[in-house]
Amino acid sequence: MKSHAEYTEKIECSYLFLNTLKKENNFEFFPSVSGLTNSGGQLNLGFSTYALKILYMTKKLEIDYENRIDKWAKYLNTYQKENKNFPKNSFIDEALLKYYKNLPFKEDFKYTVKSILSLLTNVKYDSKKTKLQNAINADTKQAISTLYQIGYKNEKNFELELNENSITEYLNKLDWSKPWNAGAQFSSICVFSKTQNKDYSEELSLFLEKIIDKETGSYFMQKPKHEREIINGAMKVISGLDWLDQEIHYPDKLIDFCLNNKPIMEGCDVVDFIYVLYKCSQQTSYRKKQVNQLMNEIVKELNILYNSSDGGFSYYKDKSQTHYYGVQITNGENQSDLHGTLLCIWALIMVLRNNEKIENEYRLIKP
Repeated sequence: MKSHAEYTEKIECSYLFLNTLKKENNFEFFPSVSGLTNSGGQLNLGFSTYALKILYMTKKLEIDYENRIDKWAKYLNTYQKENKNFPKNSFIDEALLKYYKNLPFKEDFKYTVKSILSLLTNVKYDSKKTKLQNAINADTKQAISTLYQIGYKNEKNFELELNENSITEYLNKLDWSKPWNAGAQFSSICVFSKTQNKDYSEELSLFLEKIIDKETGSYFMQKPKHEREIINGAMKVISGLDWLDQEIHYPDKLIDFCLNNKPIMEGCDVVDFIYVLYKCSQQTSYRKKQVNQLMNEIVKELNILYNSSDGGFSYYKDKSQTHYYGVQITNGENQSDLHGTLLCIWALIMVLRNNEKIENEYRLIKP
């Protein structure tokens, strides 16, 4: 592995890039410097948690730590609201609701067509309502997990509309042939179980026993068509296991599968892949040399997402992230973006940790 100085320099530069995205409110950030859509300029909750995670990982929160963290936690908690369409005390960004309420005709028509196709074919498409509910759930999970990470909690208990008897029923209804999405819902329940004075760990563990695939080490009911879905789905489930303080079932099998299926160079694919390898390698020394070798190769390839002019990373090669939970946030210009930067520096820190090149310089997050 190259001297880790090259990678730590990129991690440090992310702080400078983050400052270029800051709005007038110290806790609000744009998703990219330019090329924003109206919604991209108005959404705040998710991007605030992204920025906070970057500052947490790079240990920049130590600057005016108590005062800054306390105010940031209070800011995030202002998003907890009661809305009859969502679980009580969800974290809701009004700009997200506004977008789905006033969808452009073209986008609204797509949902109508997909609803019809869901009725006429065996393919299940998410409705507009489901898409919005999943987005609110994701924002809620992101806010709660971020607060927990920095030592704070949401002020009002999030009232998840599930109990011990309905957890399994809910999970069974998810489309586990697409474990990337289903695994995200599973992971959310794990976060809520850990942080909201609920304990669903037994039900969650028993459910996983039914969907664990002994061949790949991943989690699904019907084998997905694409390898990336298998790995990315495993990432979501493993992140949930991390919140439950439970071990991965077949880490050796997952390592074998990952080593035979390199990711495409996009933000989520890269970090999901590295996260799976990292968590498995923290549990077993199986093929550790090959794991680190592949990780190092992937990190070198991350340079195609790095923008030396501003110190950030883009989500796609030569293109900023365009959508946030179905909402178009940028026009996809050739520039860095907040989410791509968060994911890439997280990947860098995991690789450095797995190579035992750093100990306490940086922190890791629990997604």
